[in-house]
Amino acid sequence: MKTESIANHNSFAQIRLVLLDMDGTIYHGGTLYPTTVPFLEFLEECGIGHVFLSNNSSYGTREYVAKLAAMGVRSAAEDFYISTDYTIDYLKRHHPEIRRIFLLGMACIVPQFEAAGFVIDEDAPDAVIVAFDRSLVYERLCRAAYFLKQGVIGFATHPDVFCPTDQPTWLVDCGALTACLECSTGVKLKVLGKPDPGMLIAAAARRGVPVEETLMVGDRLATDVAVGRNAGALTAWITPTPERIPACPDEVAPHVRVRNLGELQQIWSETIP
Repeated sequence: MKTESIANHNSFAQIRLVLLDMDGTIYHGGTLYPTTVPFLEFLEECGIGHVFLSNNSSYGTREYVAKLAAMGVRSAAEDFYISTDYTIDYLKRHHPEIRRIFLLGMACIVPQFEAAGFVIDEDAPDAVIVAFDRSLVYERLCRAAYFLKQGVIGFATHPDVFCPTDQPTWLVDCGALTACLECSTGVKLKVLGKPDPGMLIAAAARRGVPVEETLMVGDRLATDVAVGRNAGALTAWITPTPERIPACPDEVAPHVRVRNLGELQQIWSETIP
């Protein structure tokens, strides 16, 4: 896999918006990386905006603001664009006929769907939405499968099969729930979230920034880097251990590989006259 030095990229000086993955990029589990706040301050000093672009749909925007605040990072609702937001935008744009949904997800994301005009329907939904459900109840999983078998269209907020954590456990994520439902029903769900380029494009559009003037930063090649390359953004891959280089097609190879946000900040600083 080849990487192109971001310092030599012709578009580097034109970056107006940085899209940051969260877990594994700015923090790990409940631990904020020491390079995060200095990097955010660097962006602010340079007049460059940022948006936290995450697939993790187990938190609502309010919970994310509180989570970062507890770590010492100030943020506002407009600083986030989560796979939940993209799912809502996607449904409104491509399936305006869908109003009633069965949601297999956390209660904290229900208000976002309701605020967008959707109705939670446990009996006769127009669609099944599968998210990262940390409160998963087996009966509800079966209910989702039942609706899918009855021909109700299904969507998944993102493809991640596990979520990073600094705790002694393994977090089964939305992609694994999706695989379970697809295996048991034989029905394919429409999977949204990163690496779907539409997610990055929509997040940039909210800020009025063309994707050519954005930088996507994240720790996962298959989602973070891929969404950037798919959308036409510049990409930076956070990988603390150089030997950790999984197989990846050249078309989704990152433009730069760095150990942390501090190293990215240093490289970026060296390009500023």
